[in-house]
Order: sequence, then C-alpha cells, then structure tokens
Amino acid sequence: MHADSTSQLPLGIRLDDEATFSNFLVSPGNKHPFEVLTGFQLPAQLIYLWGAKGSGRSHLLQALCHRYAGSGAPALYLPLLERKAFTPQILEHSRSLSVICLDDIDAVAKDSVWQEGIFHAVNEAAESNVLFVVAASCAPRDLPLSLDDLVSRMHTGLAFQIQAADDAFKKQVLQHRARLRGMALSDQVSDYILQRADRSLVGLIKVLERLDAESFQRQRRLTVPLVKDVMGW
Repeated sequence: MHADSTSQLPLGIRLDDEATFSNFLVSPGNKHPFEVLTGFQLPAQLIYLWGAKGSGRSHLLQALCHRYAGSGAPALYLPLLERKAFTPQILEHSRSLSVICLDDIDAVAKDSVWQEGIFHAVNEAAESNVLFVVAASCAPRDLPLSLDDLVSRMHTGLAFQIQAADDAFKKQVLQHRARLRGMALSDQVSDYILQRADRSLVGLIKVLERLDAESFQRQRRLTVPLVKDVMGW
C-alpha cells in the first residue's frame, strides 16, 4: 500500500492500513464478490454489499478505497455510524470522485437529511460514471429507509451477500494474519483464542494486534500461557 494513499481521501477520513485486498482471506462463499471488486476495471455502477457484522464488508469497502487512492484516484469512504463527524454536504461534489463507499447505509434509517443527500449523490455518481458502493447489515429489500426513492435506487445495484466466516475459516484468518505479521500461531493457541475471544473477525484481529505488541515487547513467542496473561482469560 502506498504510504500516501490516504491523501486522496476527503476530510482526513482515515482508512485502516490493514484493510487491503491482500489482507482479505477469501472464503469460498465470498469468491465471486471478491473477484468483482478486485477486477481490473470495475464498471461505474452501484454495488450493494450486505452481511452480518464482522463479515468483512467494511474491510472490502476500505480495501477498494485503498486501491483507488493508492493509484492517485480520489476516493471517499464514509462510515455512516460515525456520521456526526461530518455532514451530508460532503457528498455534494460526487462527480469529482472516482469511487464513493458508504458503510452501514442502514444506519440512516431515521435520518431523512442524510437519506436525501445519499439519493442525490447516487444519481450524480451514475451521471458522472463514478463507482458507488454501499454496505449494510441487510439485503436491499429489508432496508429500513423512509425515502422510497433511495430504497428503489438500492434495488438497481449489483448486490452481493458477504458470507460470515465459520470457526474453521476464522482460524485460517487468524493464522494468515499472524503470518503477515511474522508471527507463528499454532493450532493450540488459535483454538484457545477462538474459544474465549469476541467471535467477530474484527474482534479477533484486535486480539491478535494486542498479542503481537505484547509478545514483541516481552520478546516471547505466542503460547497459551502468554495469551492467558495478556488477555486476562
């Protein structure tokens, strides 16, 4: 990832440096949407990703922005759960961007101002050949939005369900991410973490980050006793 990739993100909305396509371990159920998102030339259209919390949809949105911004193309990532930090006016110049990624669009269910802003931004993006990608916890048909026109627009997008990982795949993800950090994570330690940690992939990665820092500081390899000590389990 280019060190200056976040310079192409408006208002300093920072992406997670770890949220890249290379860091996304693809389960069989997510192979098709992953291939579409990582395609050499994505068509300028509306794409709708949905799945349970921790399924990886936020990771994919940020990875897409990383890829565009890393090549110098202006990208916008907005986590709508944190929308109090900005206003809908940020979407007023959608045509000047290459890709817009809105996370948790279902979070604006009771916010008519944001719904109006998103609706106009989607239309403007379509007219200007800007890729518009949204993510939600539900399918388009279940969106709890009050603006019918916006719901209708969401139904016109290319929709993909991002499948939640089972325990076996979570274990693969943990060990894969550990290898990327230069850590050896045995089956025994992986199983111990899975039995006690927050079961979401986000939660598991946070545990891994903490263990990585502690094992480096203490100059000790990852073992069950070390995990017990660090995590207080």
